[in-house]
Amino acid sequence: MRRNLEGPIHQAILGYLRLQYPQAVVHHSANQTDVRGQAIARAIAKQKFMGMVVGFPDLMMLNQGHFYGFEIKAEGGYASPAQRAVGAAIIAAGGYWAVVRSIDDVKEKLGEWDA
Repeated sequence: MRRNLEGPIHQAILGYLRLQYPQAVVHHSANQTDVRGQAIARAIAKQKFMGMVVGFPDLMMLNQGHFYGFEIKAEGGYASPAQRAVGAAIIAAGGYWAVVRSIDDVKEKLGEWDA
């Protein structure tokens, strides 16, 4: 069984954002599936039909008219081409996007963006 290295980081960042920005909308969109075998193609097709965007950030925050997208990665992980493309589209639309590995990374990015 594969270890979920990003899960604890995700939970910590989610808790931090909800505590520090109680007025904000902080959301995780499930943009992957745990289905295996023959059912996976049907599950992915259904998710895409319902609007799933491959590469969408793990966590997003809407706060005071701004969109912040956080792609969460464990040490050694990197954003996929689809994740980088969505990140570029978010930035082009006036939002903020970054790959983060810790609460400190989130604090650093928010400090840069909100300066």
